[in-house]
Amino acid sequence: MSEKVRLYFAAGFAALGVFAYFLIPARIGTYYPSVGLAAGLLIAVGLFAYSESGKKLLVFFREAYLELLKVVWPTRTEVLRSTAIIIGLIAVIAAFLWLVDLALLGVVRLLLGGVG
Repeated sequence: MSEKVRLYFAAGFAALGVFAYFLIPARIGTYYPSVGLAAGLLIAVGLFAYSESGKKLLVFFREAYLELLKVVWPTRTEVLRSTAIIIGLIAVIAAFLWLVDLALLGVVRLLLGGVG
């Protein structure tokens, strides 16, 4: 089976599962639509996993996981220190913008002759 056909079948089974979920009447029971959805999605994932694109995606996820293991995470004190610095800078910038806003308000009131 060619790559494109396999991917089209995977997309078709995924869509079929979603359609089954919404088109199976609720009076039959809520179990059957869920089973239809799960079956369609499992078949679609299975078809995708055995395609070339799926194999490349799995290799990418494995490599990403290995890179994630190499990450050196910051300690608790480093995180707290960085957070405090960021919150302090936000407060300073907010105060600066508040003062600029007050100054511009004064200029506008002066230009409009004390309106407001």
